[in-house]
This record gives sequence, structure tokens and C-alpha cells, in this order.
Amino acid sequence: MKAPIPHLILLYATFTQSLKVVTKRGSADGCTDWSVDIKKYQVLVGEPVRIKCALFYGYIRTNYTLAQSAGLSLMWYKSSGPGDFEEPIAFDGSRMSKEEDSIWFRPTLLQDSGLYACVIRNSTYCMKVSISLTVGENDTGLCYNSKMKYFEKAELSKSKEISCRDIEDFLLPTREPEILWYKECRTKTWRPSIVFKRDTLLIKEVKEDDIGNYTCELKYGGFVVRRTTELTVTAPLTDKPPKLLYPMESKLTIQETQLGGSANLTCRAFFGYSGDVSPLIYWMKGEKFIEDLDENRVWESDIRILKEHLGEQEVSISLIVDSVEEGDLGNYSCYVENGNGRRHASVLLHKRELMYTVELAGGLGAILLLLVCSVTIYKCYKIEIMLFYRNHFGAEELDGDNKDYDAYLSYTKVDPDQWNQETGEEERFALEILPDMLEKHYGYKLFIPDRDLIPTGTYIEDVARCVDQSKRLIIVMTPNYVVRRGWSIFELETRLRNMLVTGEIKVILIECSELRGIMNYQEVEALKHTIKLLTVIKWHGPKCNKLNSKFWKRLQYEMPFKRIEPITHEQALDVSEQGPFGELQTVSAISMAAATSTALATAHPDLRSTFHNTYHSQMRQKHYYRSYEYDVPPTGTLPLTSIGNQHTYCNIPMTLINGQRPQTKSSREPNPDEAHTNSAILPLLARETSISSVIW
Repeated sequence: MKAPIPHLILLYATFTQSLKVVTKRGSADGCTDWSVDIKKYQVLVGEPVRIKCALFYGYIRTNYTLAQSAGLSLMWYKSSGPGDFEEPIAFDGSRMSKEEDSIWFRPTLLQDSGLYACVIRNSTYCMKVSISLTVGENDTGLCYNSKMKYFEKAELSKSKEISCRDIEDFLLPTREPEILWYKECRTKTWRPSIVFKRDTLLIKEVKEDDIGNYTCELKYGGFVVRRTTELTVTAPLTDKPPKLLYPMESKLTIQETQLGGSANLTCRAFFGYSGDVSPLIYWMKGEKFIEDLDENRVWESDIRILKEHLGEQEVSISLIVDSVEEGDLGNYSCYVENGNGRRHASVLLHKRELMYTVELAGGLGAILLLLVCSVTIYKCYKIEIMLFYRNHFGAEELDGDNKDYDAYLSYTKVDPDQWNQETGEEERFALEILPDMLEKHYGYKLFIPDRDLIPTGTYIEDVARCVDQSKRLIIVMTPNYVVRRGWSIFELETRLRNMLVTGEIKVILIECSELRGIMNYQEVEALKHTIKLLTVIKWHGPKCNKLNSKFWKRLQYEMPFKRIEPITHEQALDVSEQGPFGELQTVSAISMAAATSTALATAHPDLRSTFHNTYHSQMRQKHYYRSYEYDVPPTGTLPLTSIGNQHTYCNIPMTLINGQRPQTKSSREPNPDEAHTNSAILPLLARETSISSVIW
């Protein structure tokens, strides 16, 4: 039924009046053109969409039904973009159809993208607006297009709702929608603090790991509608002004610069989260901004973001002064601001005195050079320096005061006839040079088993007792010592082994040659690891025999400290200066003290007259010794009782002491005394032992 004419006139007048309250944006061919509407439609290919004519939803105060009743018609046009040719849309009624004030796509295709213009007009009036539609495909491997997402922000520890956007056209008023939610396109087991309400996902307490892409999925007929929202989590909105990190707000910072050079003043500050407001940081000189200064040489750098987390930022800005002049010196202030306040800190640009810099650099350089030289000298002459200090300022070892010997010398004795060309130098060093230098030149008192050992029990017990009475243990590693395993005694006797393991005695191991490849060498290496206090000194051949060689300095450094005193007349064992016994240099004989022998001759003139002051230079195994002859009184014994407490030392060959005599061929019958004398196994007679000393 048609409306009465008066009513139509009134409706038309009302509609025309409503059009007059809207300001025109443009006009062409008598049609008001509002260009492209702010609302844009973005859908994935294959999804349905409804495009509404925006004129009825913000531009005019009427709806489609009222406009149609006023005699206005609605037409749709499509173009590829603004200014392109528009052509009318032919609706097929199935995939794309016009329904009242909208166009329905069921579903959309890629070619549907473009601008859709809706026009309402009659013979006297025309109005037009365009709506943008974008149809896209999912990103590879994802359920959304990254250019078609919605964006939301949430503050840490607060609640946040994420809505499934623009699905009103697909909801039925009589049914509750069935919406599925995904995070990063995957199903998720949601924690209890996340709940779902109709078309909304509610996070009651936002956490940092809630950051991500949330996709809601809704079924509409035979189609699927998806909407994706990216959630960004920020720190809570700050209620404090920014904090200056450098320079410090509480004190004046002084920065020195050289005239003519460049200066760089850097200001760093921390800004809490303040929404989308950019940090405000700048420099001033006095009451002037930097850009207001007349000098072009002074300028600010861009603001740099050094760190950023959850919207909180650490930023910096630099003030650069090119070719500093006297007028550039002074006080500069760095200001930081946000909606909660402003703070500032000052830097005093001060002229640097070059003289101080040169002096400081020179002083540091001299100290460094002196330090390098000192370290180098110490590295090269460490032993010489330590010996010098010890000889002038050192004190003798207190823990060795109750020990009788400075060192126990352990080596393997080899007869000179068995020396060969390869090992001769090593054996001569071990048997002759080493003890001679330590005793005569350096004044050490050595215990040499072949010379000084007095049997009181088993051999091992005697060795342990003598080692215990020595401050050092010197082991001379010659090839023969290694082959014969000369160190075995230190492993067999428990007391000796404990002394080495616990560090009770310091061991000096002298390697006389390259021992690798020699039998039992591996056992030598095992022995080294057993000894707690061990020093290894290499003897590199005859060149080390020189008195000023590194070898003797190193050996003296490791030996107990002993002040070298001049050898007195009584201490020197020289044949040209001593009594009838002269110099007692022997290995296979018992040493004899000259003072005692002289005292013996003086106390008994009758005995002294019987001494033959003859010197027999005999060689026995390349070891020289002197002998003397005496006439035994008829009583058969020497009158030693009158000597008193004086000890008697005799220089008797070891073969004699052991009850041995060289075998001589004789055709006559020996008497008992001669038989005893020539026997290699008989003990000495009483008259032969009566002159033996009680101290060996």
C-alpha cells in the first residue's frame, strides 16, 4: 500500500534536512563524494564477508529503509583504486549478492580486492562513499596473514580481554557461538587464570609469556571465519619521572677536554613505560637549548635506544663539540622528562692541562719500563740475586742445627778400569769432582758412605741413620746408577721412604746425562713423583765443571746456607803445611786428621822417632793415598793410653781394615802372623786394630 502523499512530502523534507547537517568533502557531476571510508575490510581468501554501505553508518542520519521510502535508490560500483574507472557491479545472486544496504561475498576470491562505492541518488540529489576490501592468503605455514592482524596491548600483572573482532554478521541471536581459540595457530592447554566468555578470551593476570598471536575460529554455514590478534605485553604504566644514569643527578661531573680537539658529552637515562609516548631527553647550556646556540660546532646526536624490555627503555643522547674553543667551556645540563616530572644533571666541560698529561704519561712509562727491566733481570739472574742476599743477610737453617752433615751423597761407585769413553766423564764427575768441590771449595760437610759409614747394625739401618743426620740428600743419577737401581735402598727401608714422601728431607737429584732410553728410566720418573721436596739439576758435561757455571750456583742455592770462611792453617789438609800425614785425599781409605797425628807424635817421642817420614805415592784404582810405617814396640801394642781423650785417626787402606792383603807368591812357609796378614778373609789381629779410632 502506498504512503499518503502528505506523509511522503514530510519524509522527504526530513531526509533532505538531515543531509544538510553533513559537510561535503567533494563533488563531481553533482554527486557528493566522501572518498574512502575509514573502515577497511580485510578477509582471508575463502571466507565470507559482508560489506555495508558506510553512508548509513556515519554520514547521514537515516537508514536504508527510510532512504528507499524517500525515493532514493542505492547503487554499487567497483574500481581498482582511488581515481580509477568505476563500473557497475553485476550481482549473480549466489557467490556475490546485494542484500539491502550491503554486499555479501560467499566466499571471497583474490580478485574481489578493490574499492566498492555505494551511491544513493534521485533526480535532484547524489551522495557517494567508497569502502576498501582486501582479500589475502595465509602466510606460509600459518593460519593468518601477518598484514591482516589486530593489535592489543596488556600491562604486566593486570587483566586483559581479547575479542574475536568483526564477527557480528556471523552470529545468531538465538544460539551461543562456538568459537575455538589458538595461540600461534596451535591448540593450547590454557592455565586456569584464562577463561572464555562468548566471543572473548579473558586473561586475569597477564604474564610475559602471554605475548603472541591469538586466533579465534568460528564456523558460519559451510565456511570458516578466522580473526587473529597480536598481544603485546608491557610493564605497568610508570608513575615516576625518568631516572638519570649518567651523569649522576646528585653530583657535578667534570669532563676534561683539550682546546682545538673535539668533546663528546653523553647522557644516559632510564624511562619507564609511558604508553606510546617517545622518551624526551635533551641538552641545554645554561638557559639555552643547543639548537638556539649561535655556534654550529655544537650539536646533539639522535636519541639512541640502548636497551628495551616490555616498553621500558634505556636511551642516550650525545652532545658533540667540534674544535673546542675557550667559549665552549662551561656547564652543560642534560634533561629528561615524561608526564610525571623532569630531572636534570650537569657536566662541567673543563680545559685539560697538557703538561700534566705528559708528565703522567712519562712517569707511568718510566715505572713500566723499570718494572719490565726488574722482572727481566730477576728472571735471568734469580739464583745470583738470591745467593747474594743469602750470603750478606741470610741466616743458617735452624731446623738443621741438630744434624751432623750438610748432605748425604748417594751414587754408584764404578772402578776406574770399568769406565768407558761414553760414561767416563759422568763417573769422574760423580766420584771425584762433585764431592771435592762441595767439601773443599764451598766448605760443606758431606757424608759419603764408602768413606764415612761405620757399621753398627745392618747396612740399611746404618744408611737410614746417616740420612737422618743429613740436611740434604744428593742423588747423582749416572747411567750406572740408573741401571743398577741405586735408589732401591730408599724404597726398601720404611724410614727412608717416609722421609722422601713427607718432605722431611729435601732431595737434590743431579742428572749427569740424557737418561731416556736407559734401562729402568721409567722407575726414575716414578721416583720423582714420590719425592715431596725435589729439585732436579742437569749436569751438561765438562763445561759445567767451571766454578762460575750455572750448575754450581744452582747447586749452592739448593744446599743449606753456609757462610764461606777462609780455610785456616789447621783446617787445610796440605802435605806442604801439615804433619807427616799430609793431605788425606782418599775414597777407599779412612781419612786422618793432621792435628791428631801430630799430637800423637809429640806425646810419644819414642814413637815419633820410629816414624819414617817417607812419602809413598801409590795408585790404587786411580785414588791416591799416603801411607806411613811404624815399628811396633816389643810389648806388641802402641802406647796409646797416654794420649788421653785425644782421638786417633789412621790412614789405612780399606783392604787392610777389611782383613785383606794383596796375595803375594812365596815358596817359603808363612808364619802365623804372615798367614794372617796374607789372608783375604781372616779378621785383623788385636795389634792391628789397637790403633783404630773409635770414630770413623
